Amino acid sequence: MYKNLANTLFLAKQVISMPTCHSTNEVAREMAQKPDTLEGTVIICQSQTKGRGQRGNSWESDPGQNLTLSIVLRPGFLKIQEQFFLNIITSLAVRDVVTHFLPKADVKVKWPNDVLIGNRKTAGILIENVINRNRIEYAVIGIGLNVNQTAFATPRATSLRIESGVSFDTTDVFEQLMSSIEHYYLKLKSGRLKEVKSEYLQYLFGFRQKRNYLAEFRFEGVIEDVTDTGFLVVSDKRGRQNYDFKEIEFIY
Repeated sequence: MYKNLANTLFLAKQVISMPTCHSTNEVAREMAQKPDTLEGTVIICQSQTKGRGQRGNSWESDPGQNLTLSIVLRPGFLKIQEQFFLNIITSLAVRDVVTHFLPKADVKVKWPNDVLIGNRKTAGILIENVINRNRIEYAVIGIGLNVNQTAFATPRATSLRIESGVSFDTTDVFEQLMSSIEHYYLKLKSGRLKEVKSEYLQYLFGFRQKRNYLAEFRFEGVIEDVTDTGFLVVSDKRGRQNYDFKEIEFIY
């Protein structure tokens, strides 16, 4: 179903498609440790039995209805303190794909690694970096993108089909996703970090808007920035505060 792509420079030149697996990230990590595994190798699975999201949450996905995949990258050109840029470009790439298929939708990236249509989640990203001798030895980019699923346990989830009323060929979505990720990754590789950061803030959910958050207590704040190292910068009556991944939650 999913084949090696001819229209990319390096991404998805090797595609490993499996009917079922525990987690594509687990398989990708095992493969990344082998020196002969090419950068851009993609592991895609029709059904994950232990798919994971951010904060240790499980990822809900009906078999064959969505895209659940992982990509092996070797971004040795990035400094360790720049590794959050992998989240930035992946979020932007997924957002571009959703916008491509739903051009009228309000699609945002939500810190640290979700993509929303309106206020509902249509994609999640889980990036795992392995550091060796002060450099990123390899990165595994895990992506779950809801395509044709029509029912979810949580009302905060949605899919391309729910939003449009039509079903999509997941192969077409896959090819578009690979092209988009490669596009942004090459931008990163060419040193255009400020450019992708600016675009990320442009589409960041809640950016420069008053919203409610939960940290040690509930408060009203405004997202002012995301640091290069991945901290969310929120201003409130105490001033500007930096929050790590698990230190703050959005309240809708």
